[in-house]
Amino acid sequence: MNIVLIQVMLFISISLVVYLCLRSTVNTVDQYSTSLKNTTESNLRKLFLFADTKRLQFLYIAVLIFVPLLIFMMGAGVLIVVGSVIVMLVAPYRLFAQLTKKRRATINSTLPDALSQVSGAMRAGSTFTIALESYVQEVKGPLGQEFSLMLREQRMGAHLDDALENLAERVQSEEMDLVASAAMIANDVGGNLAEILQSLSETLRRKMEMEGKIEALTAQGRLQGRVVSALPFLILLPLMYFEPKATYPLFTSLLGWAFLFLIISMDLIGSILIQKIVSIDV
Repeated sequence: MNIVLIQVMLFISISLVVYLCLRSTVNTVDQYSTSLKNTTESNLRKLFLFADTKRLQFLYIAVLIFVPLLIFMMGAGVLIVVGSVIVMLVAPYRLFAQLTKKRRATINSTLPDALSQVSGAMRAGSTFTIALESYVQEVKGPLGQEFSLMLREQRMGAHLDDALENLAERVQSEEMDLVASAAMIANDVGGNLAEILQSLSETLRRKMEMEGKIEALTAQGRLQGRVVSALPFLILLPLMYFEPKATYPLFTSLLGWAFLFLIISMDLIGSILIQKIVSIDV
């Protein structure tokens, strides 16, 4: 009788633990799924990309599950499987960061010409808003999209200063902050906004020329940093092929994992330091 009671209590305890674990896992997955969906929608809206976020989320979760499983079934070590999971978890954020950086660079490169065109239209008698509308109708691209959204906000009742602040917050660049500040100051205090925009356009052109020269002078340093960062792994790949017995303990033993962690950490620190050295802010 006592044995039966113990077995029943043990079964109830195990069932309760399994239920709590499954419930916690489901809640965690649901929270991650909701956070991923909201983040994806927000990033896509900022990039003016419109897609089915549910389908993208389903595809990403499927890849996140099946790719590590496929790598494990191919005989890869646990460290490689964990590394692949980490890479795929970080990849969407890196992708959105690169797309945002590319979009910001495109906006900054077209901004001087846009300011010159708006300034010319204002000298011809147009207002700031009408000059922007003319630019949006004639020019497509990221900057035209941002100006078009700013004008739509104004039509919905937003004040010009609020629309300009939203524009600067979306773009997140020093150049657009200067444009928004100049337009807001001219709107509040007064002044010849056409002359201000023309002067700002020339200043931004000179700034872009200086940044281009600095980028050309530091290109060798950036390339050296990438080569030095990739060198340990480029040496490890042929060693894994020609000397598998010598390199196998790196991925199977605790001491090997410690050495790999140390190598990767020092490599990342060196890469970050090199990037800091060759990054010169104008």
